[in-house]
Amino acid sequence: MKLLKNIRIFDGFSENILEGLSIVIDGGRIQELTKRPDNYPNAEQLDCGGRFVMPGLIDAHFHAYSPSFNILQNDHMPHALMANHAAKILEDTLLRGFTTVRDAAGGDIGLWMAIEQDLIRGPRFYFSGKAISQTGGHGDMRPGDHSEACGCSGYSGSITLVADGVDAVRKAVREELRKGAHQIKLFVSGGVLSPTDPLWMPQFTDEEIRAAVYEAKTRRTYVMAHCHTDEGARRCVENGVRTIEHGTMIGPDTAELIAESGTFVVPTLSVVNILQEHATFLN
Repeated sequence: MKLLKNIRIFDGFSENILEGLSIVIDGGRIQELTKRPDNYPNAEQLDCGGRFVMPGLIDAHFHAYSPSFNILQNDHMPHALMANHAAKILEDTLLRGFTTVRDAAGGDIGLWMAIEQDLIRGPRFYFSGKAISQTGGHGDMRPGDHSEACGCSGYSGSITLVADGVDAVRKAVREELRKGAHQIKLFVSGGVLSPTDPLWMPQFTDEEIRAAVYEAKTRRTYVMAHCHTDEGARRCVENGVRTIEHGTMIGPDTAELIAESGTFVVPTLSVVNILQEHATFLN
């Protein structure tokens, strides 16, 4: 048992900073906020020097396997180097106060196991496996002048893969779930990092989206969808997608529909700001 004293507390509920309290930790969990630290004479007491304490943060849209925004460059990175980048990203995230992250593309069971086995330091890690894109969609990182020497049309990169048609989407979803994915990620609109699709482009048919949602439900989980457009957001609601990622162009009527349906939107405003200020390879 540990007791943290001489601290200032934000409890996540009150606007006021709590003072004059100590935190009792037992078995790795907070058990009590107390004004009587003397009630725990056998606890290991840690004087925190007036430091600020708050609940752990959650990042609901995270990418452990994206050391740079140049995804095609990441695709050619040696796997061991990528894993070491991910380990550093995860540890740095934990040290910034994030105790849970939801990886939105690329994160895999290997990273999850490394955290669980204390081989690397990181937050609780919920991963999607490789995000699933249609050919020429936001997850297809091949430039327009790229041709496959073998004549095949498939793509599987560091964080995404391509599947076309209901059966192929169903198989791709089943494969990621087989490999332990906690949730499934689709691309339902265009984006700014991919080389060949405009932002406004609708992606995947309703039937393909519903196939992914159905397969996710068989594992008692859900689909999250990259989606910037208002039209795409409506399609997500209509086809059973649980979380809409980005949602930058959603209008008031669609926002009301989303709220009524119980669907969630995960805005990513900070990354949009970074792209606007620093990216040099936007469409």
